[in-house]
Amino acid sequence: MKTVSAAEMRELDRRTIESGTPGEELMRRAGQGVADIAGDVLASRGGHSILLIAGTGNNGGDVFAAATSLSETDLDIEVWICGSQSHIKGDAQLHLKKMTRAGIIPKEVRSANDLSPKTWPDLIVDGLLGTGSKGAPRSFMGPLIEWINNEAQHAFVISIDIPSGIDADSGIAAGPAVKADLTVTMGLPKTGLIRPEALPYVGTVETVDIGIPLEFIEDTEGCEEAVLIDRSDLFIPRRERDSHKGTYGHVLLIGGSKGFTGAIAMAARAAVRSGTGLVSVLTPEEVYPIIALAAGPEVMVHPFSNSGSVPKLFSKHWNKCSAVLIGPGLGRSNETLALVEALLETCGVPLVLDADALCVAPEKIAAAKCPVVLTPHPGEFERLFGRPVTERWTQAKEATYKTGQTIILKGSGTVVAAKGKKLAVNLTGNPGMATGGSGDVLAGLLTGLLGQGMETFDAAMTAVYLHGIAGDIAAHDCTQSALVATDIIEALPDAFRFLQSR
Repeated sequence: MKTVSAAEMRELDRRTIESGTPGEELMRRAGQGVADIAGDVLASRGGHSILLIAGTGNNGGDVFAAATSLSETDLDIEVWICGSQSHIKGDAQLHLKKMTRAGIIPKEVRSANDLSPKTWPDLIVDGLLGTGSKGAPRSFMGPLIEWINNEAQHAFVISIDIPSGIDADSGIAAGPAVKADLTVTMGLPKTGLIRPEALPYVGTVETVDIGIPLEFIEDTEGCEEAVLIDRSDLFIPRRERDSHKGTYGHVLLIGGSKGFTGAIAMAARAAVRSGTGLVSVLTPEEVYPIIALAAGPEVMVHPFSNSGSVPKLFSKHWNKCSAVLIGPGLGRSNETLALVEALLETCGVPLVLDADALCVAPEKIAAAKCPVVLTPHPGEFERLFGRPVTERWTQAKEATYKTGQTIILKGSGTVVAAKGKKLAVNLTGNPGMATGGSGDVLAGLLTGLLGQGMETFDAAMTAVYLHGIAGDIAAHDCTQSALVATDIIEALPDAFRFLQSR
């Protein structure tokens, strides 16, 4: 999804208002979107109390519109205004009046003594500062933001448009900034939300359609460097009634070694959940029984006696596979290096290099006979390209031009890069996914999507988005602290359902 600067969004709002949609109506739609998402969050968490915190600008108007909509529910609603109501003007003032007529009387907060909610909230909505804010928060805004972040230990936090305290264009926080679990942004995502500098603050991003005409959006240039991966841009084709397992491909996964059997098994289980027709695993003879049991009955597991025999086995038995993954649990050795180099020279279908397979020279990858997707975390990226990751966007672009291949640079704000494409930034997922095996699940899911014929860049974007959504679902069910990689696999069906429900 295209991202825009604060100035571009203001221009889109202006043109929409001039075309006949009043600013008051745009604000109502924004508030309704926030209210709908807030209600869903509370329902999923079993919560009942919500504290909405407004500034005196237009972001505050979105808060008032949301509170008015929520007044029709049985939720326990409280609204705070940071500052004086007398400073609220224009459309925000109109929605403030509607909110008070609906029976919600806001409380002005101006000092630490005012920071006592009637009921400790299950959900906090941050509408303090909007896209026009620059520099560090002033006056009591700073202490209030710090209070919100402290309460986030117990309450879920939603920010409206941008987390208060970060710059809408650069993503930089010049002072205290709200650390949101979810940012609900209006119309189009602001470029600052996807910048690496903003990652500690934005959480997951959801976009509310407030009715900006499509032709206005198409006329807007947006960020030249990157886009946000959004479910509206992704597509899982409907399965035809007369299809069969051969329709959806046959993927081969190569990995596993003594002491490292879980990685390839989890990758295989994720590939099965991807929708691909058949999944085979090629693994060392000494761990074959363990992996055959761990991968599950849907997976065909085959042993090899030594890695040097794999290229011959591949050319004889597996050359009709539709995608190949190599690396999970395979071990870092000269034998692994030789095997990966041989596959780069002989494989004719999309090849995913993950984990221990990220051991070859970039020049070898650039000379591959097939499309390749690399899936490094920052440590593997440094090993592969010889530099620590300090500038995620720049280095991801440099790496894809050096190899000519698609790269998924994993981590918070996972980046998908491919030659000739804008960077795609993913903001689904959560810190609970920082657990062993999570990357193996992504690699298996990606391989399964490639095996169904999806183009490499599209498959990479879809895989990281679904992986993150599955992680969010799993964290809801299991908590972030207790989440394990197999929970992500079990959540994949619900992630697919979420993607296909748009």
